[in-house]
Amino acid sequence: MWSNLLDGLSSLGAPQAILLLLVGTLVGTVVGAIPGLGGAVLLTLLLPFIYNMPVVPALALLLGAHTGIYFSGSITAILFNTPGAPESAATTFDGYPMTRAGKPARALGISAASTTIGGWVGVLLLMILIPVMDRLTTLFHPSEFLALAILAIVLIGQMRARSTTKGLISGTVGLMISYVGYDPITGVQRFTGGQASLYNGFDITAVALGLFAFAEMFRLYAQRNAAAGRADKVKLGAKEPGTRIRDGIRDVGSHKWLTLRSSILGTVLGIIPGVGGVAANFVSYGQASRISKHPELFGTGIPEGIIAPEASSISKEAGNLLPTVALGVPGGVGMAVLMSGFTILGMVPGPSMLEKNQNVVWSMAFVIAIASLLASLLGLGMVPGLVRLANVPSRTLVPFVLALGFLGVYAATDSLGQTIAVFCFGLAGWAMVRYGYSVPAVMIGFLLGKVVENNLYLVRNLQGWASLERPLTALMVLVTVLSLFAPLIRRLGLRRLMRTGAGTAPAIPVKERV
Repeated sequence: MWSNLLDGLSSLGAPQAILLLLVGTLVGTVVGAIPGLGGAVLLTLLLPFIYNMPVVPALALLLGAHTGIYFSGSITAILFNTPGAPESAATTFDGYPMTRAGKPARALGISAASTTIGGWVGVLLLMILIPVMDRLTTLFHPSEFLALAILAIVLIGQMRARSTTKGLISGTVGLMISYVGYDPITGVQRFTGGQASLYNGFDITAVALGLFAFAEMFRLYAQRNAAAGRADKVKLGAKEPGTRIRDGIRDVGSHKWLTLRSSILGTVLGIIPGVGGVAANFVSYGQASRISKHPELFGTGIPEGIIAPEASSISKEAGNLLPTVALGVPGGVGMAVLMSGFTILGMVPGPSMLEKNQNVVWSMAFVIAIASLLASLLGLGMVPGLVRLANVPSRTLVPFVLALGFLGVYAATDSLGQTIAVFCFGLAGWAMVRYGYSVPAVMIGFLLGKVVENNLYLVRNLQGWASLERPLTALMVLVTVLSLFAPLIRRLGLRRLMRTGAGTAPAIPVKERV
C-alpha cells in the first residue's frame, strides 16, 4: 500500500500532471461560476481533450476541474441567490441572507474555508477506506456485481425524476442505448440500422455531451436570459469587523466540530450510490439545524447554515470516488462522467483497478486534496471577475458551448454519425428534464449496461440462478425491492395515518336546520 501511495504521489509530481492540475482547477473555478455549466457539464466538455493523454495528467485535469466548481458555484449562490451548481442550492439558505445583511465577504470566507477543510477530511477518510475496500472486493462475484449494478440504476434513477416509474424508465433507456452495436458474446449487430458508425455502439463522449452539456444549453437558450439572470451590485470591499473574509475563516475555526461532523457525513453519504450528490448538502444542512442550540436562526444568515452544506460539498465527492474505483459503480453523476474518462484512458474500474492501478487511485485522492485548496484561493482572488462572468447572456454562451461540443465529438470519434448523435441526445436530454425524467439515470444505465449484460451471462451460464440466494446478493436485491416500493409504502402509511386521525378526531356539533 505504501509503495502505491508513494508512486501515486510521485506520478502527480510530474510537470505535465502539475500543469494540468492547475489548468483543470482554474477552468473549474471559472466555469463553475456560470450557472448551468458546472458539475457533469464541464466534465463532459473536457472528455475529448484527454484522448492519448497519460493517465495521471488526464485524471488531474478532470478531477481538478470537477473539484474547482464547488467553491465558485457557491459564489453565485451567496451573492445572487443563484447556485452555480445544483449542489450549492443549500448554501443559498443562509449565504444570500448574509449578503443582504452586508456581509458577502464574510460568507465567501466561510465557504472557502469549510469547502477546503471538508475536502481534506473526505480525502483522509478515503485513504483510510481504500485498503479496506481492497479486501472487501474479494467478496464480490458475478451475482453481486449484477445486483449492485441494478441497485445503482434504481437508486440513481430516483435522482431528479418526478416519480419512481419515470426514474426506472430513464435507467432502462440508458441500458437500451448501451446495447447498440455488436453483442460482446455472440457478435450479432443490435439496433444499428445498418449504420457503420453504430457498429461499435454510441461513443461515450457523444452520449455524455448530449445528455448534459447540449441539453443544458438548449434549456438556457429557451430562457433567453443571462446564465445567472441577475446583475446585482454587491460590495465586497467592506473593512468593518465582522464583514471581512478573515472573519468568515474565523467562523469556521470556532465551529470546528460542526465542520468535521458535516465533512464526515458528506463522505459517508457520498459512498452510497445515488444518495450523495445534491442530497448530501441538504442532509448536512438539516442535521446542523436539528442539533443546533438555536435552530430558529437558520435561514437568517448565520455561519452554521453555510458551514454545514459547504463542508460536505467536496467531501462527498471523495466518498463518491470509493465505489467508483473499487466496485465500478459511480456514486454520483460526476463520477459517472469520470468513469467515461476511465474508459477513454483504457482503465477498467472495479477490483482490478485496486489491484493493478492502486497508485492511480492514490493520485486521484491527492488531486482532490490539492485542488480543494487551490480552488478556494483562486476563487477568492477572482470573485469580481466571476461575478461579471455569471451574467453572460445565454445567446452568447450557448453557440460557443455547442460549437466546442461538436468539435470535441468529431475530434474524438472522427465520425459524422456520432456528431449527429450528440445533437439528438441533447434534444432527448432537454425533453426528459422538461417532462420529469432522470438524465443521470440514463447515463448510469448506459455506463453499467455492459456490467449488467456480462454478469447476467455469467450468472446464467456459470453460477446458476441459485447464486441470487447468496447472502450479499440477496441483501442487495432486498434493498432494490424496498427502494422500488418505498414511495408506495409511504403513501399507504400516510393514508392509514389520516384515517386514524379522522377516526379519533372529536366530533364537531352542527346546528340543526329549522
